[in-house]
Amino acid sequence: MLATLNTVLALFSDRTPELAALEIAEHLGRPRSSVYRLLRTFEEAGFLDYDERTGRYRLGIRLAALGALAQQSSPLQRALHPVLIRLARDSGECATLVVRSGAVATTVDIVYAPQPLVVPGVLGGHPPLHASAAGKVLLAWLPDGERRALLGDTLTRYTAATISEAATLMDELDDVRATGIAIARGEWYSDVCGMGAPVWDHTGAAVGAVTIGFPSVRAGAARLRQLLPLVARAGAEGTGVLGGTPRTAADPLAPPLAGASSHRLLASDRRRRVRG
Repeated sequence: MLATLNTVLALFSDRTPELAALEIAEHLGRPRSSVYRLLRTFEEAGFLDYDERTGRYRLGIRLAALGALAQQSSPLQRALHPVLIRLARDSGECATLVVRSGAVATTVDIVYAPQPLVVPGVLGGHPPLHASAAGKVLLAWLPDGERRALLGDTLTRYTAATISEAATLMDELDDVRATGIAIARGEWYSDVCGMGAPVWDHTGAAVGAVTIGFPSVRAGAARLRQLLPLVARAGAEGTGVLGGTPRTAADPLAPPLAGASSHRLLASDRRRRVRG
């Protein structure tokens, strides 16, 4: 039963926040009658909500409560939450902490900003590794062989701006390593941009990415230059909290010790968009 519950919950995402029973049955490959009984059980337990008007299911309010509790349960989340608060306050944008497990990136903490127009983050969401600022950060310092194994043979194209060629992505990851900052411009959602920096632990591993997400209308070059040092500082603060140190200058995969180079980063961003 628990395995089935996990499978059902995994079907919901920010792209598919609601599903009909028939759709769930098709995903599970089970008869509709047995799936209906399962969904009723999950609904009664509070894991799913059923909308009688639309005839569709969505994640239940109990999960929201559990998510809020889990948000405070991880040492990494507790340690870095103040960093996200400062980043959201100083940037005026939604700040997130994203970690990776295998080929899956997961948003484990969110702090919203007091902007009238914000990008809604999804706690527990899974930003794609190749099409999000957080994903690029989490890929950038991995060995090439490991990155290629995680990405697979094809890169899903979400928008016209998605990087769908591995060679182009690898070039961009080189720039992320050189600058210490990743930018994604409308690559997952066409009207959303993101910027992220790594957080290093005491072992020298990039254990997470601190990011901000903002609407494309606030993604002009001048605005990006304002945000770059804020994101870089948040990454450095998070690293300091964890007692970590970015890779040394002798390491070919290390970021520059002086921080991100906005000129190089924005230039590489322009080059990629021209090539695209």
